[in-house]
Amino acid sequence: MSYYPTKKKRAPWFEYPVAKLAFRLLLVLLLFSLSRWLIYLFNTEFFHHLSLGQAFRLFFIGMRFDWVVIAYANIPMILLYCLPAKFIYNQLLQKVVNVLFVIVNSVIITLNMVDVIYFRFIGKRMTSEFFQFFGNSDENIAPILGQVVVDYWYMLVLVLLFVLVLLVVGKRTKLARQTEVITNRWYFIQWISLMVFSVLTPLACRGGLQAKPVNMTTALKYADSQNVPIVLNTPFTMVKSSGGHALKEVHYFEPEEMDFSPVHYTLQPNRFLTGDLDYAPNLVFLVLESFGQEMITYYNPDRRFQLTPFLDSLLAQSLTFNGRANGRRSIEALPSLLSGLPSLMDVDFTSSAYFDNRIDGLGLTLKQQGYSTSMFHGGNNGTMNFDVYAKNAGFDDYYGRNEYGNDDDFDGRWGIFDGPFLQYSLRTLDSVQPPFATVIYTLSSHHPYTLPKHFEMPDESYLWSGFEKTVYYADCALRDFFEEASRKPWFDSTLFVITADHANTEHYLSDYSNIWGMYSIPIAFYMPSRIPAQQSTEIAQQADLNVSILSAMGIHDTIFSFGRNVFDSLSEPNFVAYINQTYQYSDGQYLIQSDGDQTIGVFNIIRDRQLNDNLIDRIQCPDLARKLKERIQEYNNRFINNQLYINKESLHEQAEDTVHHQPHFWPQTEPSPR
Repeated sequence: MSYYPTKKKRAPWFEYPVAKLAFRLLLVLLLFSLSRWLIYLFNTEFFHHLSLGQAFRLFFIGMRFDWVVIAYANIPMILLYCLPAKFIYNQLLQKVVNVLFVIVNSVIITLNMVDVIYFRFIGKRMTSEFFQFFGNSDENIAPILGQVVVDYWYMLVLVLLFVLVLLVVGKRTKLARQTEVITNRWYFIQWISLMVFSVLTPLACRGGLQAKPVNMTTALKYADSQNVPIVLNTPFTMVKSSGGHALKEVHYFEPEEMDFSPVHYTLQPNRFLTGDLDYAPNLVFLVLESFGQEMITYYNPDRRFQLTPFLDSLLAQSLTFNGRANGRRSIEALPSLLSGLPSLMDVDFTSSAYFDNRIDGLGLTLKQQGYSTSMFHGGNNGTMNFDVYAKNAGFDDYYGRNEYGNDDDFDGRWGIFDGPFLQYSLRTLDSVQPPFATVIYTLSSHHPYTLPKHFEMPDESYLWSGFEKTVYYADCALRDFFEEASRKPWFDSTLFVITADHANTEHYLSDYSNIWGMYSIPIAFYMPSRIPAQQSTEIAQQADLNVSILSAMGIHDTIFSFGRNVFDSLSEPNFVAYINQTYQYSDGQYLIQSDGDQTIGVFNIIRDRQLNDNLIDRIQCPDLARKLKERIQEYNNRFINNQLYINKESLHEQAEDTVHHQPHFWPQTEPSPR
């Protein structure tokens, strides 16, 4: 290959590699976006509530996610076309790059096309769980795929048409053997191209300039869960969910054999409550950051320091339980607290392959009863996607750091100190018309444990850890909150529920530094006019709260929750969690541990709170093992099949009044092709 330098001739603009590269990328964006748009055009019945204008808006927003996939898929081509070197015109190298261009982009477009049809079976974009279908040797895959191709032949035609366009464009934009000149201008343009694309490509791969790369939950900031499939694309959801360890569908029992169902038909309280409600009580749901039982003297009278004098006195006037968190992280708390969904998989709900499943939430039920709903959180809007999940659970108004304007009250990290934050919450509630329901999620007792500059600690606090100091500060902020709230006209007609997102991560007592004790949190109901003070020794988990709160508020509706109604004496105490590939289940006396199939641990948690004596060789607890498997079966299968809600319009069609059968209170769809 030879080149003849001259200053008299210049190549046409399209002969520059960067021009051909830009044309290729824009063409791929157009084809890829059109393939994504087909999910709307071929499934308009699913998006019947969406106007064409709204759909176009989501279509253009979705290009942000398209660029992520396109940038990753075409990195080799981008690099080659930008190099300021003559060897980029090598014929063999060009053939390899062109083949990759057609194959890689055909694959990502085809995945979008496949989802146009597959979407109608599952109501959401495919995720990494789809690969389990192909990896299942028990499935007769070839005949099924063959029938799918026959039934939806027109999609194959569209795929071939899109591939043909890629072939034509690839041929027209390849870097042919250079017969013109390579001048200093050519090198200059190549160097500029390399620098520009070195910046634009990483930005496209991460989806913008924001602190964290875009993920599937980012789409929920622009669309509700039903419209998210228009925004996202299939390669994106498959890659982003690949670390989510998709659940496996299990069938331990036949439906008629099941004793457990997450569908609660009636909420009839028969204990712990006095009198009948002739009004709609308000709800203030307080979630305290990292407040494990270990930090609270009410639960530990012999604790070395009393860090929570106010909370101790408040709990003494409340109905309290031996509370259990269903997860170990803040991000796992909201699904349990607001929707009765414990964390039983390797990732949290919003990071899983099922993030866009339709869910029932406490706020949705209360809105149907005429309540105004809101959530307050001391962190930045968007922190751990709390604002997104709160909205999906029915809590319309979200207040975080972005709504709070006083910079002096920020702790210098990412949120607001509890003192001014709780007072801000009260001031905001003053403008809300009762009945209202609000979730208030504190922050200060979170690492790195900073305190306001002018807050005075007691003299003995020099012995306290940084975390203990923030717990004390949070308790003082809670005291001030209740003092101010008690002056409000709505105070006496309000149910206060006090709990924590998870237990403390720093442990000082051996009873809490194990995988039973580290789930210990407070759970309390405070409403003196309705709920007499009592310390119950029963365990209660976060997943119990949505159904129990509604029962205490006199709302007798059909509710979806993996928890139980603690105000019903017929409900059996239970706790379920998942950690380190291990399920845990307890009835308050025994704790069993299982890999999902076999029980691997049995502990008497009354006599052995530190879990020192595994009784597996002496006691099997088959009844607890069965109850755990029932919950795993319901949990996995409902998550996979998008059945985490109740279609209440179908309730009247059900003739049987039993919790033993598994009714289908969700829209029926065609069977999935698998």
